[in-house]
Amino acid sequence: MDNPLGRTVRHSDEFDPALLFPIPRAQARVRLGLRDPLPFEGIDRWRCYEVAWLDKRGFPTLAIATIEYPASSPMLVESKSLKLFLGSMNFTRFDSVSDVISAIEEPLRRLLGVKEVSVAIEPVSDWGEARIVLPPGECIDETEISGHHAVRLKASDDVVTETLHSNLLRSLCPVTGQPDWGTLVVRYTGKKLDRASLLSHLVIHRSYQGFHEECCERLFADIARACVPSSLWVGCFYTRRGGIDINPERWIPGSDRAIISGRLPRQ
Repeated sequence: MDNPLGRTVRHSDEFDPALLFPIPRAQARVRLGLRDPLPFEGIDRWRCYEVAWLDKRGFPTLAIATIEYPASSPMLVESKSLKLFLGSMNFTRFDSVSDVISAIEEPLRRLLGVKEVSVAIEPVSDWGEARIVLPPGECIDETEISGHHAVRLKASDDVVTETLHSNLLRSLCPVTGQPDWGTLVVRYTGKKLDRASLLSHLVIHRSYQGFHEECCERLFADIARACVPSSLWVGCFYTRRGGIDINPERWIPGSDRAIISGRLPRQ
């Protein structure tokens, strides 16, 4: 299958794993100067809000699915192809939820080239427990900055441990040029980041063309160079497009990760 992004495609009512489209990570990483061994571990977490299939009686069943796979996979999955793939399940009968999970996991394992793909299904009966949470740490969005020109990320010699976030994360799809919005969260121990330069860096990033995963890795690399951290975790929590929100996280091995037990308000 060719990349469906930016093209008109026909919806399929027959379950079709061939709709999934892989994107190699290597090209973006070479562009960022990232080579093996990678300076981070990470996961990509996708929440899919438009998941439906037929139960063994032939009756429609709805759920929210969370898909996770490691940043070490040689491929990532293109989001529109995942939407089309999940949509192709709508008129397929499955005997159990475990069969649905297997039907999603197995094609993704083959596509991504890794075994560590997990799918969690959240049925309608559990939706009342869903939580909307605020991003952790201190918001930097009210920090005063001068102009919107490129600014090198700066840090003082003081070593601190802190968690910061900004709701001004924005980037452009490299295929369609359409904007993607999100929230950046950074938890680190290292030289104290200058908040004005970090915010300016994010303002400039608003015009960067890259998939969500590349943007997270770019910001991770830029922040790591500035604060020389002993511990660093970076999460990019993007808003929903096509019924899916994408949440890449990258961290230095052994770092303290922020666990966000819910979805952010804009998601």
